[in-house]
Amino acid sequence: MDPVMRDFVIGGAGFIGSHLTGRLLQAGRGVTVFDNLSTGKRSFLRPYEGHPGFRFVRGDVLSLRALRSAMKGCGFVYHLAANADIMRAMKDPGLDFYQGVVATFYVLEAMRGLGLKPLVYFSGSGVYGDYGLRSIPEDAGPLRPQSMYGAAKLSSEAMISAYSHLYGIRAWIFRPANIIGPRPTHGVIYDFIRKLKRDPRRLAVLGDGSQSKSYLHVEDLLDAVFLAVRRARAPVNAFNVGSRTSVTVREIARVVAREMGLRRVRFDFGRGARGWKGDIPKVRLDIRRLSRLGWSPRLNSREAVVRCCREILGCEDRG
Repeated sequence: MDPVMRDFVIGGAGFIGSHLTGRLLQAGRGVTVFDNLSTGKRSFLRPYEGHPGFRFVRGDVLSLRALRSAMKGCGFVYHLAANADIMRAMKDPGLDFYQGVVATFYVLEAMRGLGLKPLVYFSGSGVYGDYGLRSIPEDAGPLRPQSMYGAAKLSSEAMISAYSHLYGIRAWIFRPANIIGPRPTHGVIYDFIRKLKRDPRRLAVLGDGSQSKSYLHVEDLLDAVFLAVRRARAPVNAFNVGSRTSVTVREIARVVAREMGLRRVRFDFGRGARGWKGDIPKVRLDIRRLSRLGWSPRLNSREAVVRCCREILGCEDRG
């Protein structure tokens, strides 16, 4: 028998989504994971197979009929579906449009049709654009995204706001820093480990290594999400989620090499501060809004990077 309270996690087979699923089940919630497995992995959900509250539905968020059918009977909706392939999206901007903007419209339409109200949306700091070393609050403006990913997230936030005012959707929007931890599918640490396993003597780095951003462990992110959902009660609530500290790509490269036991790695850095078109080389998020609710990360950026390296390498060692 399903638990009384069942949540709907779109993109629940991905990195953040699979950790979110585990935390919800641990809290006694039932969870329906809805994922097309284009970037997520069914193996990420293996620890929850057999749990009485767990249900998996393989489906495409671009199918309104499939969404409505799977979402029926649920309460909270957690929307994590998005294009994770930044490089591919540079050549095909439609990826972010359809998997970001159109997907969010279908999620909202499914909720409206079923009369569901609470929505947790995982946006991103890319909505802001390039503010340099300025600390960016949630009400910063103007917002000028420099990637289709950021533009799609900003467009989705705008639609969520409209649906809140028009149809009573209550939303919590999170704009995270770089989120890291076990079971990644992409990201700088993941990429560095893969490259160094192929060639332990040389590491090619996108950009000059001076990129400096906040890195947050996924468990700290989820702590922030659950606290904000409990305590923030406006129709639309937006939060930056990050650390007050930062770490450079150059430092991350050294940490990864050291954690892998490699002492003589040649780092081949690129030119310029941007790793790719649309990359924001320096990001500083103002997290005072979350801090006022009582949240602060347990790990600083460097500690999160070290822990993430050890978690990824430990998982690989165990097969």
